[in-house]
Amino acid sequence: MFPGVDFVGRYRRWFAISGALLALGVLAVLIGRLDFGIDFQGGAQFTATGADPQLTEQAVTNALPPGVADESVVTTLGDDGYEVRTPVLGEGESREVEDALAEALGAEVSATSVSPAFGEQIRNQALQAVAAALLIIVAFISVRFEFAFAVAAMVALVHDVLLTVGFYAIFSREVSLVTVVAVLTVLGYSLYDTIIIFDRIRENAPTVGYNRRRFDEMVNVSIRQVVRRSIYTSIFTLIPVTALLIFGESTLSDFAFALLVGILAGAYSSIFIAPQVLSLFKAWRARSTRPAPSSA
Repeated sequence: MFPGVDFVGRYRRWFAISGALLALGVLAVLIGRLDFGIDFQGGAQFTATGADPQLTEQAVTNALPPGVADESVVTTLGDDGYEVRTPVLGEGESREVEDALAEALGAEVSATSVSPAFGEQIRNQALQAVAAALLIIVAFISVRFEFAFAVAAMVALVHDVLLTVGFYAIFSREVSLVTVVAVLTVLGYSLYDTIIIFDRIRENAPTVGYNRRRFDEMVNVSIRQVVRRSIYTSIFTLIPVTALLIFGESTLSDFAFALLVGILAGAYSSIFIAPQVLSLFKAWRARSTRPAPSSA
């Protein structure tokens, strides 16, 4: 598959595509489209199930107390459920919102509240979890392969995480603990895809000396040998994820969206980012360790 594609030699093209997508994501984050849920920034969440009658989201918003309605976000859950997210509320305000929803919807309402301090703690722990996962992956690949492979894998994994977060911002998806779980899942999937190619590169690598042209040709051959497997694996993985995105409710849909973007990014980076970074790093290291010519 792709017999005429120079995967390594055209690295600038592949990097430019990723760079453009990453730039769009960064722009979306900078203009404030990254929506942190109450798990990270604090707030209150009210969930009503078995609502009768069924109202539009705007009608539910109108039923809230005037001081709360302007800053609330209402989401439909299934056929007879609603989720209302608000900023941090006092005990009296929270009770007022519960009573207003129960009266308007004729349903039982449950409330969850997260303080801003706790939300910040959760956000820090989530970042630590992602950073720890990346460091463990680098350590594993450095032992299993060599440090050059670890550098390439790290670049690809960071690429996948940033693309996922960027697309969350572009589409104004809510970032919650579910998103963190999805990102960690994506890291594992992307690493699996990358390791398949790296393993083939290691098997095909020449055992004597280093020559860039020969090494790049070997990387191209290695990618062609396994690219069909990588693409088919991604396609069959995306089928249930897409179904979950289309038919799942709010929380499942957010999880599926992160998986969808992450799997696509991981499939791309394992073919068009990681091997190219490996080749460039190998070439840079060869130049830096080459003895300087002696002057006459």
